[in-house]
This record gives sequence, structure tokens and C-alpha cells, in this order.
Amino acid sequence: MFRVIGAMMSSLLLTSASTVLFAQDTEIPVYRGANIVKSKPVEKSYIEIPLAKIYRSGRGWEPEKIELVEGTAVQTLYKIGRNVPMETVEQFYQEAIQNLSDVEMLFTCQSRSCGSSNAWANNFFNDYLLYGSDSSQSLWVLRDQSMHYWVVYLNRRGAGDIMVRIDEVVPSGNDLGINILAQLNATDVPRIRRFLSDLETLDGLVAFVTSEADNRSAIRVGDAYIEEIRRTLNPSELSSIRFINLANMGDSTYGSHRVIFVRDSN
Repeated sequence: MFRVIGAMMSSLLLTSASTVLFAQDTEIPVYRGANIVKSKPVEKSYIEIPLAKIYRSGRGWEPEKIELVEGTAVQTLYKIGRNVPMETVEQFYQEAIQNLSDVEMLFTCQSRSCGSSNAWANNFFNDYLLYGSDSSQSLWVLRDQSMHYWVVYLNRRGAGDIMVRIDEVVPSGNDLGINILAQLNATDVPRIRRFLSDLETLDGLVAFVTSEADNRSAIRVGDAYIEEIRRTLNPSELSSIRFINLANMGDSTYGSHRVIFVRDSN
């Protein structure tokens, strides 16, 4: 039965992905004199879009809120010489992003308001070259009308070089009407409560819960997560939100001990 539920989750969140060509009207310009360190394509994968500062959760570091997008991406790292003022580079990207048309800013932060630079570099982007001072980092997350995403992160390394990471994300088509809202740690009930409180409507809201076994089965762990979350909900939320316990029977890309909130608009 639970493998069937896992298959149901896959049918909701997975679509057949075709080859994506990165030919958009929106482009993030490259700072003059910046050199490409590396560029990596990511195909047919689940990509986390950060929508809040990074923080320490029970099982590591993660943004307080993310959007999980299935699609294709190009992740490019640039290096700018150590003699260039950090303020100049930050202003360049700030103005370039502000001048883009038909683009929605989903999240932005500067300096310590972003959280730990070490966590962004090593836990989120998985690239130690991005690690620098917490006070010199900047992050922009934006989306255009075609639902293409850009994540722009920059910081100055201890060696003095300025590193700029630009991720371009193109979601796969989704003809099932499923809108992934966030993926949160299943043990972080206060964060889940704040997320639900910020929603304008609970219509069509579904929460998929993943888990792994401890001294209990994975199913019982998932049930415990759902019970704990439901205990904090008001009657309206209880009647509106549908919880589905995937336990460890879903696709491994969903992660473990997570709550994946989606909106079914059908």
C-alpha cells in the first residue's frame, strides 16, 4: 500500500522532462573582468530554491524556507580579482537585477541577515570556494514570468578574491496543476507553524511527510511527525490540510524527515 502512495507522490511531483534550452529573455549580466571558474549543468533533478536565511536545524543547516523545483539548471561560479572593491561588485549586481523587467524578487539578503556564510557555502551550495565573511555576502533569488529562477550569491574569500555563483533553473513542465510551496524539516514545528500562518489560503494544501526508522518503523515515525504537527493546528487548518505519510517509500530525492507542502489546484 505504501509503495502505491509513493508512486502517487511521484505522479504528483514528477513529469517527463525533455531537453531544456537556456534561451531566455532575462539574463543576469557578468561583472566585467570576471573569470569562469567552473560551470555545471544539472539535468532532470530536484533543485532547492532558497527563500529565507540559512539556519541550524536538528539535522544540519538549511534555509528556513525553500521551494523544491523539478527541472534543469546551470550552476556557474565566477571569480573577480582581489583588487576590486566588494561594494562595487555588490552594487553592480544589485542594479543589474533591479533593471530586469518582468522579474519577481522572491528573496534577498545582505551581510549577517543571510545567516552563516560557511553554511551557505558548504551545506547549501556544496562549494567551499564561496566561503567568506558573514558580513560581506549577498544573495538574490528571482523568478521571471516564464517561471525561470535565478539564484545569485556572492562573497569575498579570505584570500581576497570575490566569488559569484549564478544558478539558472528552468522547471520541467507540470501539467498536473501541482504547486510546490515549501519543503521543511518535519521536526521544526515552530517553522511549520510560521509557514502556515503566512499563507493567504489553505485551499488545496497537501503535506507529504517523509521519514526513516529509528527504534520505531519509518511509518510510525511519520505518524508521530503528523500527530505532532496536527496538535498545533486550529480547527480550520485541521479540516483544510491533507497529510500523507510517505514514510521511506517515496523517491529518495524527497529527502527524509521532511514535510513537503504542495497545492493541488485541480
